[in-house]
Amino acid sequence: MDIKNQNGDFLGKIQIESLDSEDGMDQIIGNLRPGDGKAIYIADAKENSFTQQTNYAAVEWENGLEQLKENLTSWKPRFPAQVEHNSIQVYYGFDNLTPDEIEAMAEESEMTGKNVIVRDLKPNNKLVGVSITYGGEKSFTLRIFGTTKSRIGLSESELAQVRTLHVRGVEAFYFTNHGTDRLIWIEEGSSGKALQYELFGKPMPADILINIAESMTT
Repeated sequence: MDIKNQNGDFLGKIQIESLDSEDGMDQIIGNLRPGDGKAIYIADAKENSFTQQTNYAAVEWENGLEQLKENLTSWKPRFPAQVEHNSIQVYYGFDNLTPDEIEAMAEESEMTGKNVIVRDLKPNNKLVGVSITYGGEKSFTLRIFGTTKSRIGLSESELAQVRTLHVRGVEAFYFTNHGTDRLIWIEEGSSGKALQYELFGKPMPADILINIAESMTT
């Protein structure tokens, strides 16, 4: 589903689908390990023939929350109010392929007859996401990503239980994945940059996650 702001501008996409899909793209994505980034060209794709898919690896952040906020000044994200954090992890991105490299994949497909061409993406040191675990009576985790296109695979039973809600004035999705309750949405930070937020805990009813989300401030 495409997520747009109140002016109708595109912010990002949250795609929730079955793990049982036989689509070639879905199978490649399902096999990505943490730290993997793949450029994928599919000659007979119904929509975009080229895509880049990643599974970011979590790296421990040792420099404290305030330094992390300094590093995210251009994002100006929101965080839960008056809650002590226990741990912080960060995610680093990958270099995009150049137009020439993409064209070379298409040419290889045509010359070899291979329908699918895959290339590894080169990791870089650009911060693309954070994961902060908070303690207290009900521990929970907040993830924030500056990349706002997500594909989430659920079992058929989990897929049937996905609920569409509203939080902070935007559309959100609440669902259970591997026994963990999750709330995910996309909104613009005070800087104007679109950010994807995810709150989750085990177990964590929707009303608790919504209350946490509504309390978040810069």
